[in-house]
Amino acid sequence: MKNKQILMIILITLFSAINAFAQINQTNTNNTTTNQQTSTQNTYNPNQGNLNLKVNSDAPDLMSQFSSQNSQQRTFAVDKAVNPDLYLIGPNDMFSLGLYGYINQTIPLVVNLEGTLIIPTVGEIKVNGLSLTEAKALVVKAVKKRYYSSEVSLTLSMPRVFLISVLSSVQKKMEVTPLTRPSDIISYIFYDTLDITNTKYRISNPKNEFYPEISLRNIEILRKDGSTVNVDLYRYFSTNDDKYNPYFREGDLLKIPYGMLMKNYITINGAVQLGGIYEYNKNDNLESVIALGRGFDADAETDSITVFRIDPVNSKYQTFNLSYENSKDFKINLYDRVFVKFKTNNIKNLSVVVLGEVNMPGVYPITHKNTTLKEIVDMAGGFKSTAFLPLSILFRSYDEEYTKKDTAEIILNMRANDLIVKEQDKTNFQNDVISRRNRVTVDFEKLFKENDLSQNIILENKDIIYINDDKKIVYVYGQVSNEGYVPYKEGENYEYYISKAGGYSLAAEESDTRIIRFNSRGWYKADKTSVQSGDFIYVPKVVKYSFNENLTLIATLIGTLVSIVSTYLLIKANK
Repeated sequence: MKNKQILMIILITLFSAINAFAQINQTNTNNTTTNQQTSTQNTYNPNQGNLNLKVNSDAPDLMSQFSSQNSQQRTFAVDKAVNPDLYLIGPNDMFSLGLYGYINQTIPLVVNLEGTLIIPTVGEIKVNGLSLTEAKALVVKAVKKRYYSSEVSLTLSMPRVFLISVLSSVQKKMEVTPLTRPSDIISYIFYDTLDITNTKYRISNPKNEFYPEISLRNIEILRKDGSTVNVDLYRYFSTNDDKYNPYFREGDLLKIPYGMLMKNYITINGAVQLGGIYEYNKNDNLESVIALGRGFDADAETDSITVFRIDPVNSKYQTFNLSYENSKDFKINLYDRVFVKFKTNNIKNLSVVVLGEVNMPGVYPITHKNTTLKEIVDMAGGFKSTAFLPLSILFRSYDEEYTKKDTAEIILNMRANDLIVKEQDKTNFQNDVISRRNRVTVDFEKLFKENDLSQNIILENKDIIYINDDKKIVYVYGQVSNEGYVPYKEGENYEYYISKAGGYSLAAEESDTRIIRFNSRGWYKADKTSVQSGDFIYVPKVVKYSFNENLTLIATLIGTLVSIVSTYLLIKANK
């Protein structure tokens, strides 16, 4: 009996649940039918639903009608937020209308081709040509009249796409948005390798012989209202001011002229980041030209700027000495040359290298034109016991470009020198120029042993000081039987070392034997100079003259002798 009662309770509960579900389903069906009818009639029936829904009660009708509007979203990169005071609205701009209150909902809106926004239950609002700020105020005011208890917002969700004309070496219509700038178009047309027209032109002109250099500073935008906007991309990127790289509007014509850099230029050099020749713009001043050079260098003397201006009458330069802070607005003319002076800076990153027989070899800092050789050796911990001063060397390297030009000038000017008159003189001179070394003449022994301060030279940046050890060898080469290194023996003359090298060869010119010092590379007569450790002994080859050369020499001697005798006899006859 008890089990039957339990079963009965379960059946009653199940039946009640099924009945409730059916009522809920019927209610949803009725609501759907009611919404569809209301949507069709665009009216509100206060007898339907709860009385608390009088405010914004037709929101479902509103939502259902908006759902059919175009809400397709596009995304693209932007460099900054839209300025609502400058953005002008046009057909196909997409907006989002927000209602916040009893019902929170965002509704997509699109400006139609007639330039209006259609808001069901509110009406049609003309927004074409209005700024975003003006349109916001107009729409919010209209919606608030209908939904006075709700908060209302209108935001731009996606800008429209429209066509502009481009006139340059490429002529075409291009799709842009109100957030597109001339810099974007130029990057695409002239520098985008995916642009078919550009790529085809470059392929047909592989040498780019007729490909124009486009202007980046004298671009124009011709507006539909007849006004003209000047575009200067260099100035835009140096100031980030939108007026030099403005946004496009419907009906714009973008004119990109040729650069003509060799006919329309100014120059900026000196203490700037990127000196050179730049395209001129009629609105240039000192500030804009410094910006062309990417700003001042760290060593720039901003109070010492010189502008050189050609005088068309006498073809001479006028000079204007300017201070940047006081003369930013100084007008720069076509062909002006601007030079920014460098500061006299003695605090520079200068250093020398100390190698060899010192206690702490390495790189050491020096000051400009103020650090001596002795000071640096002290900084390096002084000499080791193995240091041998007669073989120590100081190398100095100058600017590579300067060295090349200097060498070329020397070779060029040898024609004007009366010492170079024979082909052998020319050969010898060229060899001497090529073999010039970067050795600095300094006597380490006199400086460090005798304290001769005349040898305490001022060091330059990148000098290399090499403190050698005692090699205890002498190198013998030239016309000897076995050239090579011979162990040094103190007190012995050059003949000792030549004998150790196997003696003179058959072709040796013994009388012209020379001793060459390791340090200075100076050449000395062997019989008048002692041999030191590290020296070189060179034995030259006998010079043999050909028959013609001997005949010429004999004829010259005979001619000279005849002249002397004739002169003597003439003088004697006169007496």
